Amino acid sequence: MGAAEASLGHAGRVIADDLGGISDNPLFFAEDDLVAHGGNFFGQPVAFAADLLSITATQLGNLAERQLDLLIDPHRNGGLPPMLAVEPGRQHGVQGVQLAATATVAAMRREAVPASVQSLPTNGHNQDVVPFGTQAALTALAQAERLRWLHGSLAVALRQASHLSSALSPQRRAGAPRCVAVLDRLSAAFAPVDPDRPLDVDVRRAAEVLDEIAGSVVFAHHYEEQQA
Repeated sequence: MGAAEASLGHAGRVIADDLGGISDNPLFFAEDDLVAHGGNFFGQPVAFAADLLSITATQLGNLAERQLDLLIDPHRNGGLPPMLAVEPGRQHGVQGVQLAATATVAAMRREAVPASVQSLPTNGHNQDVVPFGTQAALTALAQAERLRWLHGSLAVALRQASHLSSALSPQRRAGAPRCVAVLDRLSAAFAPVDPDRPLDVDVRRAAEVLDEIAGSVVFAHHYEEQQA
C-alpha cells in the first residue's frame, strides 16, 4: 500500500507539472509580434505517469481479490463457513462475487501492458515518436473504475464475514475502532446475504460507502494541512 501511495504521488506531481506548463505549439505573443515554435507538446511524461497508474491499480486489484479469496476459504478464514454462506451447500454466499472479481483482475492484468511503449510512426513519418498518452490515460481511468468495483466486492465479503463472526461469537466483533466504524457503515447500507440474492446492487452500494469514507478522510487531511 505504501508503494502504491508513492506511485500515485509521483504520477500526480508529473501530471500537475504538465498541466501547469505551456503545451501549445506554436505560441503567439501579439504584444511582441512573435510566433514562437517551441515544440513543447510531447506528452511522454504524462503517458509514463498514466501507465504507472494502471500498473498501480492492477496491483491493488490483485491485493483486494486475494483478500477476498482469503475470506471465503474455510482453511484460511479463521473458521468461517466456505464462501461465507450461512448454510454451506444450500447457499452460495459470495461465491459469485469472488468469481467476478477474479475475472476482473485477469482483465486488469491484460490492460496493464504499457501504452507508452507502443510508438508507431504515422502521418508520413511527420509524427515519428508517438507517446500514446491519451490511450494510457483512458486505460488508467478504466482500471480505476475496475478497482473501485473490486473494493466494493471485498467490502461485501467483509460485511458478510462480520455478520457470520458475530453470529458465531459476539466476542469476535472487537477490532480496531476505525475498522469497526467502516463495518458499521457497511452493515447499515445493506443486509447480510441470507438467503442468496443477486449482489450487484450491494457491490455498487458498498463502493459508494467506501467513496464516502475516503472522501471524508481526504477532506479531514486537507483541513488539517490548512490549519497547520
